[in-house]
Amino acid sequence: VTNQSVEAAPGVAGVRWYEVRRTNGTYAVHQQGTYAPGDGVHRWMGSAAMDRNGGIALGYSVVNGSTVFPGIRYTGRLAGDPLGQMTQGEGTIIDGTGRQTTTNSRWGDYTSLNVDPVDDCTFWYVNEYYTAAGQASSAAGWQTRIGSFKLPGCFAP
Repeated sequence: VTNQSVEAAPGVAGVRWYEVRRTNGTYAVHQQGTYAPGDGVHRWMGSAAMDRNGGIALGYSVVNGSTVFPGIRYTGRLAGDPLGQMTQGEGTIIDGTGRQTTTNSRWGDYTSLNVDPVDDCTFWYVNEYYTAAGQASSAAGWQTRIGSFKLPGCFAP
């Protein structure tokens, strides 16, 4: 699985994701979709991973420039769900409380979603976000957060 940031609607970023499979030695896109619920919130700088059951999760940065501050969210789909859709709704790892005020400072560039090798079910996600307190103490102001979640039906062996 992999993903990229795209313009999902005019002026709004979304996460385009892909599942690539190998059949008889040939690689091909099995399914793909763009996660952008249509609420005006930008979703980008994502990372994708797959659990032991074939469930796919996406983690990403969010912001809308007015009421949604730079934060961290995720979504997912189960293996048997309709192709090309993230069906599990959106979860929040942390809501941001600050905003980017410098032009050369960025957050979320090094996001990473990985499946725990112990149970092959737990997704661990690391990304950056902004807090008002961090912003008050630094021009950059971003913080790092690690969160975890599981998709429904995935249990350790």
